[in-house]
Amino acid sequence: MTTAKKKHIALLPKMAVSNIRKNTSTYLPYMGVSTFAMFTYFVFDLILKNDIMYTLPKGTYTLILVLIGFWLLGIIMVPFLYYNNSFLIKRRKKELGLYSMLGLEKKHIGIMMFWESLIIYFCVMAAAICLGLVFSRLIFLLLLNLARMQVDVQFSVSPAAVTDSLLFYAFVTALNLTVNLVQVGKANPVELMGDSRKGEKEPRHIFVWSILGACALGAGYSIALSSQLDVYVFTDFFLAVLLVILGTYFLFTSGSIAALRFLKRRKKFYYRADHFITVSGMLYRMKKSAASLSNICVFSTMVIITAVCTVVVYLDMDTIVKSGIRRTFEFICLGDAETNAAGLREEAGTLAKQNRVTLEEELLFGYVELRAVLDGDAFLPWDGSGNDVADLKYLMLMTAAEYEWMAGTSLPLAPEEAVVFSTGADFASDRILFPALEYQVKEELTECPIDKKASDNRFSNRYLAVLSDETQVEKVCAAFGIDRAGMHSCFYGFELLGQDGDIDAFSLALGQRFSAVQGFLGYQDHRTHMADQKSMYGGLLFIGIFFGAIFLICLLIIMYYKQLTEGFEDQKNFEVMQQVGMSDSEIRHAIRTQISIVFGLPLLGAIVHTAVGMRMVYMLLGAIGFFELPLLVGCTAAGCLVFALIYGVSYKQTSMAYYKIVRHMN
Repeated sequence: MTTAKKKHIALLPKMAVSNIRKNTSTYLPYMGVSTFAMFTYFVFDLILKNDIMYTLPKGTYTLILVLIGFWLLGIIMVPFLYYNNSFLIKRRKKELGLYSMLGLEKKHIGIMMFWESLIIYFCVMAAAICLGLVFSRLIFLLLLNLARMQVDVQFSVSPAAVTDSLLFYAFVTALNLTVNLVQVGKANPVELMGDSRKGEKEPRHIFVWSILGACALGAGYSIALSSQLDVYVFTDFFLAVLLVILGTYFLFTSGSIAALRFLKRRKKFYYRADHFITVSGMLYRMKKSAASLSNICVFSTMVIITAVCTVVVYLDMDTIVKSGIRRTFEFICLGDAETNAAGLREEAGTLAKQNRVTLEEELLFGYVELRAVLDGDAFLPWDGSGNDVADLKYLMLMTAAEYEWMAGTSLPLAPEEAVVFSTGADFASDRILFPALEYQVKEELTECPIDKKASDNRFSNRYLAVLSDETQVEKVCAAFGIDRAGMHSCFYGFELLGQDGDIDAFSLALGQRFSAVQGFLGYQDHRTHMADQKSMYGGLLFIGIFFGAIFLICLLIIMYYKQLTEGFEDQKNFEVMQQVGMSDSEIRHAIRTQISIVFGLPLLGAIVHTAVGMRMVYMLLGAIGFFELPLLVGCTAAGCLVFALIYGVSYKQTSMAYYKIVRHMN
């Protein structure tokens, strides 16, 4: 290698530094986005690699959820950082073409790009790791707090997390550099000079793709609106999301072009200065713009839905964790409830006073429980060997007197009449059948002390049938082949108010005392189960907060890059318009019209997607015990409003940046 060539190669790192320094308006946003992405990745990995996560009580569910979130984050970050790089290389192509025309060889350009990537790599990783070290403990404490776990713990930094992050971003940087080198290597200098302003060709078969888009979107909406809380709800969810994304992309890509062509054919509308610029400009690059618009619409929908789900789970956490639990402390024994009531309450009251706790929300009732299969309006004996477990229903039988004693309300019934209650969907029949027995349903209760009703809960399998007297209960039991006297049970449940230590002592003493009661069947202290549930849902909240923030940042970055790129593309066009006599106010109005359309359509689409999708989201939340529809509707409306305000501020800032670019203003 000659001395001159060595000097040229030695200059390439300096040129790389100079290029980054002179193009800060392009490089700084790119590096800022990459730093945010790697900071998030590094923090997630730090949490996973922290030994304390494997020793914290009730931390298993949270650890699993964070691990799932970490892998999903990696899957999202690779295409997102690639998308981020595509804007950078598009802005650089004119500069690289100029270098090539001035005599710099492709291999030298490649070496210079390698040095640029290396410099950016070290700057991004240094900033991401520093930010991660500063904020990781704070974020870790947020996770523990949301998961309802102890927060007085030591947080250590794992070298393995640093290594993972360095390798992950090295892979992304190598991928982006390879793509950039291939694009630059295949193009000649003239193509590079003009590629940054090159318009996209319109897609072919617009009508066909528009119809397919409408059909895909309609099918996705139909699945979302018709879904039920059953074993297929998760499959339906992923299918609906896929169809809506495809429909959104096709409609923005082909449907928008069809609409613009329609406007172009309307001569009175099209041949006005502002409309001409807007319609022709959007047609010029609609394939690229439509892809960005569809991405903005999809990310906007993700932000709203993620935020709404996070908020409603947080607000309804206590109800969710108690789903399926009548009382936190429950005791069951064989025998008559009314006979045992005085003794049970006296024993519990005495132990409560001794341990300085207070009994609240006491619930005491007698019943007979049957295992059955529901066939229409008929309850039939459940055969464990011949029936699917999913078809199993728990049927509770009470006499009218037992119900009145429990609820404190009168419930007169004739021998042929019954009152029914379902914890899930309504029984919805005017009769209830048992083998060789039929009763007329006098009333279906919407509320009952034994449990809370959730009409949309298709997984619920608990029913109550109140019959007139013991004779009728004995007939039904006989039809199921059981003895009513031997199966009659007593339920006693309550909540406790007091210090944790006192409650622990009371629960232990009560469990020991009640285990000696004749006919003892079981005593349950559900606090451990509820704590596990809170830990799991706290982990979900943590994932929701982080991913909501990530989706929002991704959305804002796409919006920023879109307007930045199109501003530079339109710069020359508006110069020509000014030269032919277009006034400053006309330019402003044209810009306002175009950006309003560009920004308004994704926002409108996101709100419509969210409104339709919330039906399915409600079903999905039902799988974890959430059935507060008014709360979900209110949070959805508030979420759309808040997001629209954030979106509007972004629109305002983007339009100002766009206008400064096309008008050469600093």
